[in-house]
Amino acid sequence: MATVTEPIETAMVELERMDRTQRPKTTMASTPSAEGVMTDCLPRKEDFELSTSTKSRSTFHVYEKHECHKRISPVLDPALERRSGPTIKQQTARRKEGKERQDDGLPRVEPDDDAFFLHRPYLAFHVPPRVLYTGSSKYTAQPVILIHEGSFWKEYKLQLLSSVPSVIDPRGVVGWRHNGDDDKKALKPDDHKLKGYKVQTWRLWGETGKGYVHSVKATRKTGEGLDPDVIKEPDTSLGEPVTADEVVYLRWKKPLSRHTRCYHFHYGGIDFFWKGTGSVRELRTCGLLLRFNHLKLVAQLPLNVEKKEQPDEVCLGTYTSSVACRKNGTLEFFDAAILRLVDDHAPFTLSGIEEELEEEDADTAKISLMKRSTLYRVFVATAMCMIRSEKEKRHTLLGLLVAGINEGGGAGG
Repeated sequence: MATVTEPIETAMVELERMDRTQRPKTTMASTPSAEGVMTDCLPRKEDFELSTSTKSRSTFHVYEKHECHKRISPVLDPALERRSGPTIKQQTARRKEGKERQDDGLPRVEPDDDAFFLHRPYLAFHVPPRVLYTGSSKYTAQPVILIHEGSFWKEYKLQLLSSVPSVIDPRGVVGWRHNGDDDKKALKPDDHKLKGYKVQTWRLWGETGKGYVHSVKATRKTGEGLDPDVIKEPDTSLGEPVTADEVVYLRWKKPLSRHTRCYHFHYGGIDFFWKGTGSVRELRTCGLLLRFNHLKLVAQLPLNVEKKEQPDEVCLGTYTSSVACRKNGTLEFFDAAILRLVDDHAPFTLSGIEEELEEEDADTAKISLMKRSTLYRVFVATAMCMIRSEKEKRHTLLGLLVAGINEGGGAGG
């Protein structure tokens, strides 16, 4: 006699026969904007709403300009995204557009207050600091940080400037009027004093500020106008030399260790680290070769003795290296995590927020203010320091390996 089998019973029998590894699994996929942001505790409701929005993270594209300067822009440039760089047609069109803007009395580059520009001035027989500007070009932007490079990539000194005009002259260096002390040895004990540079009577080819140097030389010949290097004692209209508001040191943490890709700096009572990471990658062809180029920004929270023995860490941003020849990579900051960190441990960095702001707009206003804060500028400046140092280390190591191979081949031949 035939028996009738119900469909539900058949399904139950099949599920029992399945191997455990073959059973369907339920996974929870995190949203891209919140992935890897918080590692110390569960986010609050307002943090989750911020992390899932498109405004909760800021992206900056680091492009090379004239092989020595860098433009950090939130706007993607399709021409510079190409692996081999912009085509001749694109370069010609860009030069034509810049010339047309200049003829109309506009700057060659469209101003962008959300961008940054890293300028490396060149003076013969001197090593002036690099200057980080808030803007798309040093001609339309304001200098905010001076970056002094140490020897063998061990230390970088960042002098944070106030909003005082004419601190940086058209050459891209600190003018002699703001020189901290004539004695070089006296500048070392006080990190807040700036080192100024005189305008020489001669100029080598390639030095920055060509037009400014020629105008100063013409002023000295005619005797009309003020010489920027001559400071009269009775004249108090110029005021005292400007000094740095704050000084931040970025140091190579452990050069001779397994975790050699680690730089540390301290700001606002919090320890920050730029470390190597494998959580991000370049998806284009040959991107696997850049696996040791990617970085992440981590904040180490103050130690809580009652709860944990080890201090917690929060990931605040990442840097993804690029295979494009005119692009260094992409900087990405997790604004929701940074805002929470600032509110909990460094609220003074957001001074100026109006209490009358509505609750629904308070977080957006805080993030907008945070992007223009000194802390955000320090993040960008320290990222540029480590990106440059890691690149120079790789090139130096590759050069030594090639030299060793050539020496071995010559000896064997």
